Amino acid sequence: MPKILITGASGMLGRYVHRKVKAAGFDVIAPARTDMDLMQPKKVCSFIREEAPDAVLHLAAETNVDLCERDPRRGAIANQLATRAVAQAAQDVRAWLLLISTSNVFGADGKPLSNELDVPCPVNYYGRSKLFGEKEVETMYSSNSFIIRAGWMIGGGREYDHKFVGKIIEQITKGSDTLRAVADKYGTITSASALADFIIVSLKAQRLGLVHFASQGVVSRFDILDELVRIVSFNGRIEPAMSSEFPLSAPRPVFEGIQSIYVDASEDCAPRFWRDDLRSYLSEFGF
Repeated sequence: MPKILITGASGMLGRYVHRKVKAAGFDVIAPARTDMDLMQPKKVCSFIREEAPDAVLHLAAETNVDLCERDPRRGAIANQLATRAVAQAAQDVRAWLLLISTSNVFGADGKPLSNELDVPCPVNYYGRSKLFGEKEVETMYSSNSFIIRAGWMIGGGREYDHKFVGKIIEQITKGSDTLRAVADKYGTITSASALADFIIVSLKAQRLGLVHFASQGVVSRFDILDELVRIVSFNGRIEPAMSSEFPLSAPRPVFEGIQSIYVDASEDCAPRFWRDDLRSYLSEFGF
């Protein structure tokens, strides 16, 4: 039975992937955080070499955008140097390698939607660190690796969603009568569950190269809020907000939407329209 090592198996995406990889009949290795400390790339490399898996699904990353801006060294080590170590180890044991990257590698050119042929242009250190991680994989191990760029991730359900959708559901649950969301920044969402299915398909096919995986349609978080309240039948008020009202350490692009010219809409697990993916995800909350 092929052995699949998953970094970041306890994260939002990792939980879906872990469960679905096991259901697909693979032998799963899910390292503890102490064994996969991204701030210790040599230790990460040694662990993967010792386990000698048939495939490595590298989902772990430092995803705190503002922390990466305040501490670029941390972002560089966790997202670039640790990725280099993972790629080196995968190459050493001849394992197929998957890297999950981000739409945040785009934004400086102001283009609403970017495809795989567009030149990355990040506006913050998080995006740069992830882009440099991509380059490590492409330089060291392009012959047996696959990179997927995802958009604004939605997933986790009531227990594990600490991002935008989860916070909105929490506010509604606590009885808030007014909800606000930023209306002047735009991107594309990615269903963690759908992405996990696509990862399984890609693992089985041993796909190579780089693709984008995100729901169809560019949206603001206010657009997401507006659709969410319709689905859950929220009767309070919703208000658009400007990003300037919420000062952050890291600049955010006005646009970071992504689309794919390689993932055909007819493929199994291809992304759907964003409203459909949002509605499907909200069913995990019981709506």
